[in-house]
Amino acid sequence: MILFGLLVIIVFLFSSCAEENSVSLRMFPYPYISALAICSDIDQTGSFDEFFAIQQFLNSDDETIYGQGLGLEIGNSYWFYNDGYDAMITLEDSLLPKDKGISLFFGTSDSLNDYAPKLMKLIRVGYIDCFHSYGHFGREGFNRQLAGQAVAIMQNESLAVDVYINHGPSGSNFQNIGDASWCYGDNIESPYYHTDLTIPTGIKFFWRGQLTHCIGQDGNFSLLNNLKQIYEYFQDIGYTELDFEHDNELVHLFQLDDSTKLFEFSRFINPWGKYSDAIENNFTRQLGQSQIDQLISNNGFMIFYTHFGRNSGYPYLTEPTIKALQYIKEKNSNNKLMVTTTSKLLNYYVHHKYLFWRSWDSSDTTFIQIDSISNEVEGSFIPTAEQLEGITFYVPESQKILLYAGETLIPLIHNKKDETGRTSVSVAWQALSFPSGILETDINNNTDN
Repeated sequence: MILFGLLVIIVFLFSSCAEENSVSLRMFPYPYISALAICSDIDQTGSFDEFFAIQQFLNSDDETIYGQGLGLEIGNSYWFYNDGYDAMITLEDSLLPKDKGISLFFGTSDSLNDYAPKLMKLIRVGYIDCFHSYGHFGREGFNRQLAGQAVAIMQNESLAVDVYINHGPSGSNFQNIGDASWCYGDNIESPYYHTDLTIPTGIKFFWRGQLTHCIGQDGNFSLLNNLKQIYEYFQDIGYTELDFEHDNELVHLFQLDDSTKLFEFSRFINPWGKYSDAIENNFTRQLGQSQIDQLISNNGFMIFYTHFGRNSGYPYLTEPTIKALQYIKEKNSNNKLMVTTTSKLLNYYVHHKYLFWRSWDSSDTTFIQIDSISNEVEGSFIPTAEQLEGITFYVPESQKILLYAGETLIPLIHNKKDETGRTSVSVAWQALSFPSGILETDINNNTDN
């Protein structure tokens, strides 16, 4: 018995020593142990002033109407068009339509809204990172000509993003893409077909409508998450046209009707099913302190589904939501939770997952060679430093470390020991920078390109 105990100790010490002297890929960028993207759809955002007030608080360090800005990478989405209006409302003795959301073009015209240059600037710098379909349309309001006009300005004004999010009910927004009978956007025989125009602008990721109650995708085993997967399976039995995966992975490969392949991702909505309306008033019930703590404990990824613009009016964000966001900021500052935009999180996730690399030692140097990133959406390519952003390797403590992508030497940051007691090296994470003076952006000023 004593001999067996000694053998166990020797094996443990040997494996620990071997681990410390080997190279392995860390799951998250150093020093974080979990990751979150808050993904807000643009629906019912009443004005650009409302939109900017919220984003300024989320993204900047400025003093805002909610207090000190959080300085977090929390993105938003945009529309090109909007021909949906609520009932007529009385405003200063005039009847005016109440817009269901802000958009680049006025209605479905070819005229830009006055605030369009401000939205464009936020798109270019990465704080608007999701394309929430071409817009909000009444029945048969969308057509291929509108898609062509939008793609043209997307190309001319550098407005391309790589995340596409379906929008709207099945009875009107036929632009949606996917396998449901009311999704015509990827059906080559449909008058609403547009993915041959849309995808080449750079779209790699899309949201078909999958929601999850599991807290932390691709994380540690959790009995609770496993039970939720079963719960979600039975929930979806009634959704005969939408066949979703229930394996608690963040991303899956999906083939559109026109044979284009994209990465489909899921969004977290709530812990079980209560508070199913993804609106500002439910934010703290859906993503409160308990859910954030569980996400960190599960060491998982999460993309949270909400609509900051669906609120009760000025000042738009309620005190509980502000406190929940401040708690997220605290966990980010404590190096527990990486907070970034949907696009940046998804790019990190797939580049980490599909990274092909090898390592070897030569004298006092450890070489890490990245051969490619290879997958069915992006193809196979030797990544740049930008495409390796955040990638972190555990490395031997006493060795010099050199990282190559193909024949290119990639600059590294040497990190302190983390919670595992191991040292690591990282490719620098390029933080977004919230633009100053955005409210003064002029429609004819293209110096921001």
